[in-house]
Amino acid sequence: MKIYIKFLSSERINNSRQFGMVFLFTEIVSIFIVLGTLAANAQPIVNDNHPSIIRYDATKGTHIDLLPIVGQSPRSVVDFGNWALGQYSGIGGKDFFLYDGISHSHPLIVSPNDEVIVGHEYDNVRLPDAYDKLPSPLNVRIGYGRIKPAGGTAIGVQSNLDIFNEAIPKHGHNEFSSYYGYVRANNHGIHPPSQHYWVSDFQLTTPFAPDPTKSPELEIVYSGRMMNMSAGTDVLSSGHMGAYGEALVATPMLKNELADAGIPLDARSYPVTALLALSGFSGDANTYNGTLPSAGPAASYALRIGGGGGSPYIPYNARSNFENGIGVYDWSKTGIDIDRPLEGGTGLGLRNRTRTELGGDLPPGSLPYSLLLHDEHLGPVTAGIQIGDAFHAWILATSPDSSVGPKANDDAHSQFTIAFKSAKNPILTLTPNGIGFGGHAPVSPPKLHPAFDLSRKVDPQELARAYNTLREALISMGLAQ
Repeated sequence: MKIYIKFLSSERINNSRQFGMVFLFTEIVSIFIVLGTLAANAQPIVNDNHPSIIRYDATKGTHIDLLPIVGQSPRSVVDFGNWALGQYSGIGGKDFFLYDGISHSHPLIVSPNDEVIVGHEYDNVRLPDAYDKLPSPLNVRIGYGRIKPAGGTAIGVQSNLDIFNEAIPKHGHNEFSSYYGYVRANNHGIHPPSQHYWVSDFQLTTPFAPDPTKSPELEIVYSGRMMNMSAGTDVLSSGHMGAYGEALVATPMLKNELADAGIPLDARSYPVTALLALSGFSGDANTYNGTLPSAGPAASYALRIGGGGGSPYIPYNARSNFENGIGVYDWSKTGIDIDRPLEGGTGLGLRNRTRTELGGDLPPGSLPYSLLLHDEHLGPVTAGIQIGDAFHAWILATSPDSSVGPKANDDAHSQFTIAFKSAKNPILTLTPNGIGFGGHAPVSPPKLHPAFDLSRKVDPQELARAYNTLREALISMGLAQ
């Protein structure tokens, strides 16, 4: 049994206006009556002479088949204006695809192997702000609690990768990643210098809650949970490359990567500003610098190692466990550099509440000292060690000798003081050429007068004069009155 379904053209509709809408409605109703009758009688509708047929069977029910014409194009599609949906995308013979006739691109391709490809080609100039809705092959948006309050966990994109069986490759390694992002500036095109490149960008805006009791319980911009069930992966060896919670690496490009990006094969890479940058501040909308009066700290700790918290997987008061708190290796200039604090800052540059070990190898030609203290600022700045807190501290410090004059790079400009609570009130002051006690300026130390040589006959008058000279020297140093 054959059936021909007639779709009215615009010309016929215009010519049938004299009959009103009754004629059009009658034809459409007749089509549905025929389909309904055939479905009720379970009769197949076959039209093998045409690429499009309507079938009915007990398994599939009523369906439309789009079949390629044998010997002609294998393409079978349904057109919706500029859009085409069907099979054969020009990439694979049996790909299911969505095609855009305006951009001549395939936003969606599904292969027979269940490989889903989402793509976007962008060749236009976009003038609005960069944070406006930008062209993207896939936008995922979740409205959480828009109509009424909602409870639960909202996930924008969740990717689960289950690994069951693994084959040993003939070369290389098996690598697994539930998410992989790669941004490449292809050098075949034009790239203005004022570009920003982001491999991944995470932003979080919390609810406005000035009342701490109404603030969120936990805020994390990036969280990673690692469950290492393989022993020995932490040891670096020929058989293990290590196990890392987060690894940041900067490397040169390989030759095939340079060629694909249109970069000369002899090009080299350059250092980055920082592999890990921690920065920011808090404040109102007018706060653009951390030194402004309106600025506050960006975080209580710029970098915190251990101490509990930081993840929903461990309690806030849980203690962590590390072999080494910080390991700094392979540096060429400075291992740890603590620079100037904020103006008016009162915090300590380095604080350690437990025992400290100082030592190690020094560069060739250096004096054999384990601890070097110096100040890089210009001017009479004191550098030293404080033993104890501010209430009962002893201070060992070096500073320029103000009594010598403004000569630079002179040994006489260096003086050492021992003071209690404040370096301004020294108990002992030493210079390369003098000594002072009790806040007195350093003077040349007295030499033993020959009159005190008891190995020979002593002249009482000479001894008296020597005593007076020694007494005057002790008075000048603050040791006698």
